[in-house]
Amino acid sequence: MQAIDSLLLRLSGPLPLHEQIYTGLRERILNGDLPRGARLPSSRQLSTQLGVARSTVLQALDALQAEGYLIARAASSTRVAPELPEELQRPKTAAAAKSVRPPRLSSAARALAALPQGAPRLGATPRAFRPGVPALDLFPAALWSRLVARQSTRASAGLLSGSEPAGSPALREAIALHVSAARGVRCSTEQVFITAGTQQAFEQTASLLLDPGDTAWLEEPGYLGARAALVAAGARVVPVPVDERGIDVNAGIARAPDAKLIMLTPSHQYPLGITTSLARRLQLLAFAAKARAVIVEDDYDSEFRHRGRPLMALQGLDESSCVVYIGTFSKTMFPGLRLGFLIAPDSLVPAFARARSMLPGPASAIDQAALARFIADGHFATHLRRMRSVYRERCDALLAALQADCK
Repeated sequence: MQAIDSLLLRLSGPLPLHEQIYTGLRERILNGDLPRGARLPSSRQLSTQLGVARSTVLQALDALQAEGYLIARAASSTRVAPELPEELQRPKTAAAAKSVRPPRLSSAARALAALPQGAPRLGATPRAFRPGVPALDLFPAALWSRLVARQSTRASAGLLSGSEPAGSPALREAIALHVSAARGVRCSTEQVFITAGTQQAFEQTASLLLDPGDTAWLEEPGYLGARAALVAAGARVVPVPVDERGIDVNAGIARAPDAKLIMLTPSHQYPLGITTSLARRLQLLAFAAKARAVIVEDDYDSEFRHRGRPLMALQGLDESSCVVYIGTFSKTMFPGLRLGFLIAPDSLVPAFARARSMLPGPASAIDQAALARFIADGHFATHLRRMRSVYRERCDALLAALQADCK
């Protein structure tokens, strides 16, 4: 290979000497003055030729080597690289691109890609009748900001280091007290696990309770996020129809009596809005107990029932410890909070605790501390009462407008 015995560069200008040497060598390599594979003089020779310190030359050579313009081997010379970085980064031709085979995806990833896309979520342009988005203009943002600021200024070292894997103990306790009073849920603080929204709760529950190929019931029609969590876990998803009394348990048993997991929205079926009857709830609990199946109760917005007293949560009727209860603050407060929770039956608490111990905290420790105070100080209950009244008025106005338009 060609050897370059002398390499003179013009060094002048405000740039440091090592950058001038780097730039000069790079330009000569790119324009072909230093051909591929050519051997450069030693660093001592270059320092003598250029009249600079050897350390300055080494600094420039190291940078060119790191970027792929030069190749240096131990006990050998430094040479120009056979392939330059610009060539390696050159876009492939259409023919070459077609010949490249993409990485192989798992069967779960292929199944997820085949699912229909739901409505855009966070950050989408506002539109009428968009599901799952509360009246954000009525949220007490100033009060919430003060609570967050107070937690930040008074934060202890423990709070600043991050939240516990299961979530803030204060928030877990506040949630246990709230759902006990408001939804008839029976639980202790130890059964409550904070999540980064309902989707994370779905995914963690499915991954802990399902093996690939296991059967899971899902309401039809139902929530696409729940379906995605089941598909990601490799489950065989069996759609179970919904009628005016809720999920058709008899149809589910006929289609898949071996179900290992059942996901449903009994208090406010998504998207039909039906409340599952008490008879169906009891039938479902009896089947799950006999089949040793787990029921995942998504109680996503049961706080906003407008007529009559809501039925207690399915979990409150459970005598066999087979219900995982999932709730969220995205629908009652604001979606950007990204805080939810799951309540595991006693028998599953050790499994959830072990799994969560290997994961980082579910959400901002500051936000969790602020939410614990928001609930404990009664602000959450006040907000819910106000929003029930507002949503009832809006619902009545919509119905009146529809009736007038139909006349």
